[in-house]
Amino acid sequence: MQEGCSSNIFSISTPPPPRYILRVDLQPASQGRPSPIENKILLMKYPLLPRALLLLAFSAPAWAAEKEPAAIIAKLEKGGDTVRLTRELAELGPGALDTIREKIRSGPSPVTKFLEQARNSIVAGQVSTALRKGLASQLSFDGQYHELGKNRAENIEALFYLLNDESSPLTIRLTSCRALADISNKSILPRLRQLYWDLLLDSRLREELGIILAIFGDTQSVEKELGRYEQFAHHQRSLVRLSANVQLSNIYYRIRDYEKAVEAYEKIIELSERIFKAESQAGIPKELLDARKEQLNLHYYNAACSNSLNGSLERARKYLLKAVQGNPEHYGNISKDGDLLKMRKDPGFPAFMKKLGRLFEDEEI
Repeated sequence: MQEGCSSNIFSISTPPPPRYILRVDLQPASQGRPSPIENKILLMKYPLLPRALLLLAFSAPAWAAEKEPAAIIAKLEKGGDTVRLTRELAELGPGALDTIREKIRSGPSPVTKFLEQARNSIVAGQVSTALRKGLASQLSFDGQYHELGKNRAENIEALFYLLNDESSPLTIRLTSCRALADISNKSILPRLRQLYWDLLLDSRLREELGIILAIFGDTQSVEKELGRYEQFAHHQRSLVRLSANVQLSNIYYRIRDYEKAVEAYEKIIELSERIFKAESQAGIPKELLDARKEQLNLHYYNAACSNSLNGSLERARKYLLKAVQGNPEHYGNISKDGDLLKMRKDPGFPAFMKKLGRLFEDEEI
């Protein structure tokens, strides 16, 4: 093992084979890069070290300083490459936020736009973590992203950043819309309308934006769709009426008109139960009947959610009981689904859960 060199420039330690680890320990304060003469001396004293490693050892402090947020901002102010520098500033991550925010607060300047872009990119990375968590839960409910309200102004800008970012996954962009509905208000309507009428916008995003517009009071985008399904809701064929009411329930739920959603679910359940009974008596294949039954259980669960949101707790408990009896897996969602929050806060909730638990004393839920 070679002992550390006594040079005031750096020291080298090389543990014995089979593992060979090279460590370069920078000593205090060197004034800039080594001169050509110093380079020759270094290479003579340490011939086994690659030239690039020696130069890196001396240039590291200066290189690191160039990557400080203040240094990048200074380059922006001097008219540097705005695209590259904004990207580099964003790549520094959350550690650069305080410096960026301080510079933005100091007042408008020619670089404010680029600082905001970098900030939005960094915050978007943090916000997307919450969005992915919501997606992983496989639940969707009013207020699911209220936690983003803690840093509301910046998070709204970050959500718009994700919504406009074509490189982001579609699921994240769609969920950004829903999060905006949770933490924002009518003040963002002009921006939402501008996005909605973008001719190049993905149709799925346009549909979601139409829902958010309706939540904030601009129902123009959904009224035509609602009118079309309302016509089919009175069709002579049961399956057509069922399909139309399912669509109506989804739209009313998404625009947070829970009273109308409850009305649609009443029709859905009446039709579904009647169709299921008729098909059972007709002796259709078991796999098709099982699929119909599972769909009915889901209607029960969703009806319970909309009734809870609408304040009809007794009816919510009735449908939730049917949903869990039909499919015990729904039991696991009761404690975490935000749509059932009103029901969980009701004094009768513990007794109701005990009642559900007794149904499955001998089964795992």
